[in-house]
Amino acid sequence: MAAESLSTEKEIGAPGKSNGYSGHPISETINSGFFTVDKNWTVKYLNKAAQVILGVQAKEIVGVNLWEKLSEIIPTELYNIRHLPFRQNIPFHFEEYLGEMGSWSEVIFYHCDDTLSVSFKSLDKPPQTENQERQLKVLNELYRFVTEVTNDCLWEWNFTFQDLFWIDGGHKRVFGYPIVNALIPQSFWESLLHPEDKNRILSKLYKIISEGSSTSWEDEYRFRKANGEYAYVHDRGHIIYDEDGNATRMIGATQDITARKSAENKLIQERLARQNEITNAVLTAQERERTNIGRELHDNLNQILSAAKLYIETAKHDVEHREICLERSCEYIAGVIDGIRNIANSLSVPTMESNKQGKLLSTPD
Repeated sequence: MAAESLSTEKEIGAPGKSNGYSGHPISETINSGFFTVDKNWTVKYLNKAAQVILGVQAKEIVGVNLWEKLSEIIPTELYNIRHLPFRQNIPFHFEEYLGEMGSWSEVIFYHCDDTLSVSFKSLDKPPQTENQERQLKVLNELYRFVTEVTNDCLWEWNFTFQDLFWIDGGHKRVFGYPIVNALIPQSFWESLLHPEDKNRILSKLYKIISEGSSTSWEDEYRFRKANGEYAYVHDRGHIIYDEDGNATRMIGATQDITARKSAENKLIQERLARQNEITNAVLTAQERERTNIGRELHDNLNQILSAAKLYIETAKHDVEHREICLERSCEYIAGVIDGIRNIANSLSVPTMESNKQGKLLSTPD
């Protein structure tokens, strides 16, 4: 399922499903700036905080080359390594003093699908007073919904802008990504899904969003960590609908369940080992029984048949003792038949009904 599918269907929803979360996206209430550029460094998106920090309106910069417009403001470190992010799909993090703005800034950037996403915030600039009340209200609503899920790696997903906001450093602590309170493109998150799980996860999520059939999403999948290893995760989200019933956002949390999955896999392996032991024991018993049957056929029944054949041959030529020889050979052949019947009975598998009867016969009055 392509990344666009989760947003192009955003107008499809269940009317009247607005579920009470009226706050603004958390990414628009924090003081972290965020913008995205393509491989030619043409600005594609600029959030409100970035407009304030950089002193430029979105309409003035979107569609324009970043370096032509903001070369004096953008950190020189980003300029010096401007080609590196497009060759590596790992986040970069650094701090730099911005003379034009008179403050230290923390910068995080990462590349995915020919798009470079940059998140930055001032390390010493106080938050804007007029936004504090709005921030507190949004955060209270956010945590009220998130606490219904879990408290591991918190996130908010904006379906309209196709980005996720990773909250409070959970993804850094659990998965090793140096991203704290910053936006990431939806395509970057999708690139971290295990290839064998990706289509299943996105298809299920797309179905829920397009049908508007639920206010929650939950799934388990494998998620690539910063060191390249995969962790088993349990993801749960609370879907936010607007007044028209359109899914606009989702708030949730990701929990690392690798230890639980490892224990489950270990238990499965132990069960398989026990089953193999039982199977080997049965096969060994069957082989032993076949050996005993072969010995029985060779040592006993074969000798009896040879004696019966000898009496028949004697009867052909000895007219006087013919009747005695034939009777004796018939007795031997009958003995062989009984022996084969006994072997056949010993090989038959007892049925459930015979087992029940046996238990009834063995049960004392």
